[in-house]
Amino acid sequence: MAAALTLTTALAACASPAPRATGAVMVAAPLRVTDNGLPFAMDEGARAKRVAMDTCAATGRVLRPSIYDRFDNGAWIFVEGCA
Repeated sequence: MAAALTLTTALAACASPAPRATGAVMVAAPLRVTDNGLPFAMDEGARAKRVAMDTCAATGRVLRPSIYDRFDNGAWIFVEGCA
């Protein structure tokens, strides 16, 4: 019984409340990043993230990294995009 309660409590701590809309609705579009039109290699994620951060900063926004960011056919995709 105590183990089940501990597990339930631990799982509840991981849950986060749903975001609330405050005025304008923001839809995050995936950001697809290449190396100036050339493909990145799979092991160049850190460099691709820097390019994505610079791309967002150029528009006055910040990159929203996610655990779902991925490499796809020569490009790094940042699913949360810029915020």
